Amino acid sequence: MDLLQFRQNSSAFRFYAVIVMVMLFMMFIGYRLALTHTQQSIKENQIKTGSIVHAQAENTRLVQELSQLNVQLAMITTAHELLQEDFSKILNEQKALVQQINLYQAVLGESNGTGPFAIHHAHIMALPEADHYILDLLLLQGRALKALINGNLTIEITGMQAGNLTTLNVAELMTLSEAITQSDTSMRYRYQYFLERQYVFYLPEGFTPESLSISTEVFQWKRKIDSFTRTFSWSDLIAPNT
Repeated sequence: MDLLQFRQNSSAFRFYAVIVMVMLFMMFIGYRLALTHTQQSIKENQIKTGSIVHAQAENTRLVQELSQLNVQLAMITTAHELLQEDFSKILNEQKALVQQINLYQAVLGESNGTGPFAIHHAHIMALPEADHYILDLLLLQGRALKALINGNLTIEITGMQAGNLTTLNVAELMTLSEAITQSDTSMRYRYQYFLERQYVFYLPEGFTPESLSISTEVFQWKRKIDSFTRTFSWSDLIAPNT
């Protein structure tokens, strides 16, 4: 091998050596860049993972707080409903007491100008059962009597039936109303101050009522002290829309 050829071979070796070194350097730079990028990605993923865990923990805390608030709201709502029920109950009781006081005042005020027996009010209301009615009476004891009074009521209804004027006895009509529970079954009374009575009765088909009369012999103990008779117009007794 001559000197010229040796120089050429040495130059080619150095050239390839430089190229290999450059490639190794570039591979090293690429590896470092990739390593740095991977480490950065790992850190970012760790940060994101930590954020997700934190968000999940916060979400769990908020859900628990929401559940507690829902329980508290339910308890407050229940307490409010109970208070409303108690308040409504108190109002109804007060209303009933006011009605009773008004009734007592009306009864006592009216009794001063009446005889030993009087009727504070008489009302008739139609019942769902066909041709059935209920008569509500509030009886008074007038003249500020302190003793009991007693007697028997005679209640008669007068009206037209088949073109004839007919009078019916409520005590007999009550025997035809077995389908409906009676509030009172006896025409006898015994009371002091006032007494409410309710009678359920039946009117025959085709009978058109016009008036109702109430009469009684009033006794104090066994002594007759008064006689009472009062006639009401049926249209004044019957409740509206019945």
